[in-house]
This record gives sequence, C-alpha cells and structure tokens, in this order.
Amino acid sequence: MDVDGHMVSLLALALFGVGVGFVAGLFGVGGGFLLTPLLTVVLGFPLPVAIGCGLCQMVGTATVSLLRHRRLKQGELRFDLLMLVPSALGAVAGARTVQVLALHGDVELLGRRLPLVVVVLYTAYIVFLVGSALGLGKRAKDGVEVLGYVRRGPLARVRLPPYVDLPAVPLSRVSAPVVAYVGLGLGYLSGLLGVGGGVALMPALLYGFGFPIRQAAGTGLLVLLVTSATATYAHARQGHVHLGAAMVLAIGASVSAQLGALATARLPARWLRSGLFLLIAVTVLAILYDLLRQFG
Repeated sequence: MDVDGHMVSLLALALFGVGVGFVAGLFGVGGGFLLTPLLTVVLGFPLPVAIGCGLCQMVGTATVSLLRHRRLKQGELRFDLLMLVPSALGAVAGARTVQVLALHGDVELLGRRLPLVVVVLYTAYIVFLVGSALGLGKRAKDGVEVLGYVRRGPLARVRLPPYVDLPAVPLSRVSAPVVAYVGLGLGYLSGLLGVGGGVALMPALLYGFGFPIRQAAGTGLLVLLVTSATATYAHARQGHVHLGAAMVLAIGASVSAQLGALATARLPARWLRSGLFLLIAVTVLAILYDLLRQFG
C-alpha cells in the first residue's frame, strides 16, 4: 500500500491494528499514544498522516470498547457527558496547531535541518508520555496501592460550583467546571498528537479524582469517540488521513478491543497499571531512537 509515497505492508498495518485495539480495550485508552509514534518510527509514515490515520482508526476502537465496557457496567457516564463539548473544541484547536506546524517547513537544530512539526510534536510526545508514566507510577504516601478502590483525589476536592455526583464511582459533589477543563485539555492532546487522551486521563482519574482502575478504564470512552471523530474530520480536511491505511488498522483494532475489554475484568489492578507503564516506556524509547537516528 502506498501511503504518501511510502510502501507499507498490509500485514504489518493489520498487526499494528490488532495490538493497538487490545491495548485500547484493556486500559480504556485510544491506543494512539502507541500507534501514532510507531507508525512513524517503524513504518515510515509522515507524522501528520500518522496522526490522522491513528485518529481515524480510534473511532472504531472507541465504539467497540465503549459498548463492551457498558455491558460490564464499567465507567461513569456523567463524567463523560460533562467533557464532551470542551473536548470537541480542544480537538479542533489541536488539529489546527498541527496544520500550522506542518506549513512552517524545516528548522535547523544542532546542525541538522528537521521539519518543525517533527521537532515540536516529538518533544510534546516525550513530555506527555513521561508525565503520564510518572502519574501511573505514583503510589499513595502511606505505601498502599490505591488502584482497586475509591480514594477522593485532589481534583475531586476542588470547591468550584456547580457540582455533580458520580454514583458509579461513587464520588459526590465533584466540580463540573474542573471536569470540563480536563475534557478541553484532553481534546487538544487528541487533535495535536493523535492520541485519544486516555493515557493522560487515566492518571487524572486514578490519582486526580480517585476512581478505581476498572471504573477508570470504562470512563472517557464516549469522549474518546467524540474527540477522535472530530479530530479525524479536521485532519481529513487538511489531507492528513489515508483512508485505506486507517480502515486496515480499524478492522484489526475493532475485533481485538473487545478481547482487551474482557481481560480488564479478569486481570489484577497491579498488572494493569504495570502493563500500561511498560507500553508508555517502550513508546518513549522508540521516539528517542528515531530522533537520534535523524541526528546520526
């Protein structure tokens, strides 16, 4: 398959889709944090096209994961609804940022000419993923693992009305504006980096609000669906979506996402956290390798 002048193996694309779909279902994330950088590093996709294709396949993955987690009664729908509109606005702003960076051309860095979009977005990926990994690696001060039960976090203690109760978690009197601002930030990340935002949302839910990990895995998927669809449309208008590649990725991901969602209910919380932490670390190393290769 020809993707913007690069020949790409259909089998490799399908395998990437299967792997990312399983991750999406297992951890309640879009998988874009893993797929988008690796499409660029491993398969040679131009970065803006990798972002657009990653977002497009996430529409299917998010739909399947959302339906499966709803059947398992995992997730807090009220939280999702509060984030919907802000996250869609953020996704459009993020996609516009990518377009501006892509049109800027090359910059000189340490004696090398590199596309500005690659320099800025790779740096953003590393900062974003390292921050997420640190958040997931955080433990309670008393040394007790908090991923399996409710423990009210600092974001849930903010006193900014109006308030909303989240009975599925359960948490009461959570600030609705704080939830909306979280959605705005996640939407921007989705449009900018081609990530669903779930990998950033998970630490926020676990340690910012105090969700148990299984409820956290099922929360945010409706927002992921809306933001990925909005950002896909915005990127498609800029020519950053290769529909054939995205469809191959989506078919594999939609099937394996169901298996990942089922596995969530069967694996210990500690294993889930460790697995997501490891995936983030591998992605950061892949990005650093590609940057060093361009400077080499």
